[in-house]
Amino acid sequence: MEELLGQFSFGLFILQTVLFVGLILLLKKFAWKPILDAVNEREEGIKEAILSAENAKKEMMALKSDNQKLLDEARAERDTMIKEATAIKEKMIADAKSEAQTQGAKMIEQA
Repeated sequence: MEELLGQFSFGLFILQTVLFVGLILLLKKFAWKPILDAVNEREEGIKEAILSAENAKKEMMALKSDNQKLLDEARAERDTMIKEATAIKEKMIADAKSEAQTQGAKMIEQA
């Protein structure tokens, strides 16, 4: 340790300190600003992408809800149409039976 203190040069220490401070200032001026700008730009891009994804998710949920409503309406309409068709079928069968009985009664009378 004493060898290092014995070989210590105050002039060399000052020169190295000045060079180090100069290097820090050069890096601050030419490297840090572009690096920080790039990092900030990337951060903004990520924020925009997250917001865009959240908006897309909300839109998809709204579309899913609308699709479910349309599907429910279509099912209700289908059920109504089936009930109407069943009622018409039963009426036609009842009318046909009534007509057949009437025709049968007429035939019996004629016979």
